[in-house]
This record gives sequence, C-alpha cells and structure tokens, in this order.
Amino acid sequence: MPTASRVIHDEGSLRSRSTEPETALLRSEDREIYSWIAEVAHCSIKEIASGTGRQQQEIEASIARLLRLHLVRADSTSPAHYCAVSPETARVELVGPLRRDIERRHHEVDRISAVLHELTSVYRERTACCAGPATVEVVTSPSQAAELTLQLAASCRSEILLSEPDVSAAVAAMPYFHSGGKSVLSADVVVRTLFPHTARFRRDLTEHMQAQAQRNTSYRTRSDSFMPLTVFDGQVAVFSDHTRSDGIVLVRDSVVVSFAVAAFERAWTRGITFGTSCERQVVDEISESTKRTIVRLMVQGVEDRVIARRLNMSLRSCQRHIEVIMRRLGAKTRMHAGYLVSERGLLKD
Repeated sequence: MPTASRVIHDEGSLRSRSTEPETALLRSEDREIYSWIAEVAHCSIKEIASGTGRQQQEIEASIARLLRLHLVRADSTSPAHYCAVSPETARVELVGPLRRDIERRHHEVDRISAVLHELTSVYRERTACCAGPATVEVVTSPSQAAELTLQLAASCRSEILLSEPDVSAAVAAMPYFHSGGKSVLSADVVVRTLFPHTARFRRDLTEHMQAQAQRNTSYRTRSDSFMPLTVFDGQVAVFSDHTRSDGIVLVRDSVVVSFAVAAFERAWTRGITFGTSCERQVVDEISESTKRTIVRLMVQGVEDRVIARRLNMSLRSCQRHIEVIMRRLGAKTRMHAGYLVSERGLLKD
C-alpha cells in the first residue's frame, strides 16, 4: 500500500529508465577525429585512419555519432568524404527545433491549465451540493500519483507530516520529495517523519538522515503500529488506497484532514526522538517502550506472530521480549501474565 513516499520512489524508478541526451554520446575519440577532420577539411575514412592511427571500424562508429550531432557532413559531390561543420551551425540545427518544441509544449501546458482552472470553481460548486465526499480523490495510476504528490510537496509552504510504519518501504523511497536529483521543497518547509523503532537499525536510513541534517527535518520512532500517512500544510492528506495496491487517496475535506493531523500528533507526542547516534539511555527507553506495547497486545490476546508483524520486527525478537516480560512478571503462562498486568495496573498509563 503506497504512501506518498512509496509512490515517489516508484515514479523515480520509471524516470531513471529515460534515455540520455545525444550529446552524452560524444566520446574522447570523437573529439580527436572531429579535430582532425576540421584541420584537413575534406577527407575519407581511409585518410582519417592514416592520420590518426585508429581502426576503420572505430572511425566509422565515431563518424556516425558526429553525423548524428550534425558536427560533420558527407561531401555532396563525393559521399565517401567528410567535412567538419561549425559547432554553432550544428547547435542551431539541433537545438532550434527542440527549443520550438519546448515553446509549443509550454504554450499547450498554459492553455490546458487555464481551461482546467476555469472549471475548478464549477467543480467545487457542484460537488458542494452532493451528499458524497466531494473532496476525496482516488488516484490509481502510480505515475499520476507520484506526480500529484510531488506537486503537493512543491507547493507546500509550512509543514509536511509523514508517518511510515513499513521500514523497508521507507528506505526504498529515499530520498523523499525529490525530482531529478533535487529537492522540490521550499527551504522554509518543516518535515516531521515518524518511523517504527526498528528503523533505527537500518544503516542506509541513518546515512540518509545525516545527509539531510541541514534541512528542517526531524524524526521520531514508536513501538506500536500507526497509519501510513502524509499531510501537506494541514490541508491535504494522502492515504494508501486499501482496495488497490498502487493507488492513493487524496483527501481535502477539512474534518478528515484535521482527524489525520490529530492522529499524527498523538503518535508524534509519544514517539522517541530519532537521531543518528545511539545512546544507551535511548536504547533502554526504546526497549522498554517496545515491551510496554507488547504487554498491551498480549493482554488483548494477540498472537506472537501478529505482534511481531505490527511492531515490524522478527518473530524471534518478539519472542525474546515476551520471555523477558514473563520473567519480570513471574508469570507461568500468557493468561497468568494478563492477570498480573491487570491486577498491578501496569497499563493504566
């Protein structure tokens, strides 16, 4: 179930498959051969091979790349001979059409945006009369979900709240809110991120946190489970779509968003500050927090395997915590442990 962070990671994977610009195909040997052709002015591949000492096959491949970049052209009277073309002329021939295409696309973007902007007020007026949740938008396309999330991040002005209970998904989605290797966030935006305690043992995550130390970012962890959620400026909440594995749900309804913010704040208040160092006192606090959560789930009758899954830890680690808890309580069975916890009021806080 993708949150904003997971969706952005999926979109980043798609973008990484795009082809590189043609200029990246210009190699060192191409520069040497171009220089030689420019000096000689009119030459064949055989003459280039004789002058540069390079193999014919290598020269042919280089000529093909130079032709593609319009840096050489075949002689009109003798196609087996080549002449160098001024880089400025090649730039005009190559960049000119691209620039015109970009201008055309910018014009098209502005035209579409203007039309959609005109309909915004109509949509709001009509949906306000409906009985259903007019401010809920379901997005099923991963690429569209990623683009919408990045747009929300780019337009954010004050704060982003992000809770990610799945450590693997959190690590896979790093860095958050980046496009083309650069952050889309304003320098004034504060980001608060909530992870499970097990995130503290992921080196790749702590390394990312160290790299982001100069930004307005803060992290906390909790032992028990919480909802995957992203809230932008307290106005838009992004949830996972439980009916579609790749979908998200954007909610702009003020009541629902306020509920989401309140849920995050409750979890945040009870979380433990997550820094890049691991002090003994913090480790002990995390361990006790985890045990308290396990006790609560044990009393509720939750099985070991389910507890481990909810706390994002291995079954073996969970069972070690349970052994310590049982020993501390002096309990012989889980039922006996539940009775002792209730009798001593250990869960009142």
